[in-house]
Amino acid sequence: MTPDRREMPDDPPPILGTWRRVYSTVVVYLVLLIALFYVFTRTFS
Repeated sequence: MTPDRREMPDDPPPILGTWRRVYSTVVVYLVLLIALFYVFTRTFS
């Protein structure tokens, strides 16, 4: 028998403490990376 998924808690992420912080950090990183590439493209085009 497989255990019910609702009874199994999610493991915490290995860094930053909560999954919300991990996802927020990734989104901020991607926005900064896109902005950096935009500035780079505008500067050298």
